[in-house]
Amino acid sequence: MRLSTRATYGMRLCFMLALARSPLSASQLVRQTDVGIKYLEQLLAMLKRGEIVFAYRGKSGGYMLAREPQFITIGDMLVALDDGFDAPECVWGVCDDIYCPNRNVLGKLNEGINNVLQSVTLLDMVNDYRSGCGAPFLKS
Repeated sequence: MRLSTRATYGMRLCFMLALARSPLSASQLVRQTDVGIKYLEQLLAMLKRGEIVFAYRGKSGGYMLAREPQFITIGDMLVALDDGFDAPECVWGVCDDIYCPNRNVLGKLNEGINNVLQSVTLLDMVNDYRSGCGAPFLKS
């Protein structure tokens, strides 16, 4: 499985928002992630449509997670970013070869990946980071 740049950066944005205690502006997120402003705004729009992030207007506005990190799975983020795991057609029985040797293995792989994507939360990512690294993640 290979994640797109969109998925990688989008997950990073969600991670940064999960670490933040208050809304982060687009310019703060650019500094934190090194993602260009136009691309960042596209990703945030996708995450907003997917109900992963919420935008606040005003002087102290910015972006925050729409739900607590323990209620956002990796699968939720990937779906919002239109980058879920797509299994080959033979997994769904659309294979022309009735003796396809890959069907069972790829079906198990697909099931396993989707189970992980739906069971690992954004909070798990944050906790993994915090337990493995003592230095603060946010740049000043």
